[in-house]
Amino acid sequence: MKIDRLIAMIMILLENEVINAGTLAKKLEVSNRTIYRDIDTLSMAGLPIFTTKGAAGGVGLMKSYKIDKHLFTLRDVQTLSTSLESYKQLYDHKDIVHVLEKLNCIRREGGQVEKESRYAVDLSLNQGNRALRPLLSHVETAINKEQYMALDYIDMDGNVTSRKIEPYQVVLKEGSWYLQAFCTLKEDYRIFKLARISKLCVLPEAFAPRDFSPLAMDGSDWMSQKWVPVTILISLSIKDKVIERYGEENIISVEGNSCLATFPIINDESGYDVLLRFGDKCEIIEPSEIREAFQNYVRRILAKYEK
Repeated sequence: MKIDRLIAMIMILLENEVINAGTLAKKLEVSNRTIYRDIDTLSMAGLPIFTTKGAAGGVGLMKSYKIDKHLFTLRDVQTLSTSLESYKQLYDHKDIVHVLEKLNCIRREGGQVEKESRYAVDLSLNQGNRALRPLLSHVETAINKEQYMALDYIDMDGNVTSRKIEPYQVVLKEGSWYLQAFCTLKEDYRIFKLARISKLCVLPEAFAPRDFSPLAMDGSDWMSQKWVPVTILISLSIKDKVIERYGEENIISVEGNSCLATFPIINDESGYDVLLRFGDKCEIIEPSEIREAFQNYVRRILAKYEK
């Protein structure tokens, strides 16, 4: 948005006595021509902007012009900056560049530039999820404008259905994108995995927003009937996987290089696939019926390679 860029430019001018127009354009990721238009806009708005010529010339703001930049504490600014950096990695919105520049100006003024490397959140997307950004852009448009979306959805059994939905919230969980929406086909709220969506389009028809509450995505609601606590014997090298997913309390005992743990799964192939990621470092101990079902699943996989 232009207003964000203009405010970001003011913050940069406040920090620098004089700055080259080309440097401004690079910082704000726009063309030099846009910078000159913005300078004219700010001048017409009454801001005391001056320009100087020569090798050391550029654009500046009279020192008498002041802006109160203490609305947030420096810790607040650091938190906001870290959050926005993560958000930019996910959505790649150029508008965020302008907001970040304003926040970074405040941080530099507070002497916190060196501290920014102490804490970082890396939400960089893999190649597949980066390819979903155009899809996310359409979803964001539909959410902001409260418009219906049409899509084809592939369920876990491979069945394809055409849906018309009211989009409400996008969630990034464990490296996958999900869309929480009201489905007119099912007449209820549903969670759609973006990678399973095709032929998505934003419809011109607007909907009246419902009283939406975010849906649980921890298995306590929409998949709760299928959860089965499984006791597994694992290598100590993957103990962290259990802790990260369920917590230290799910570690039953540790002996030598092995570890006994409780690892709840969904009692179907999707749950077995989770355990397959551990390879030969994991063995199901009980319940016996899950152990047997898992063995049969592995045999079916092996059969494809024995033909």
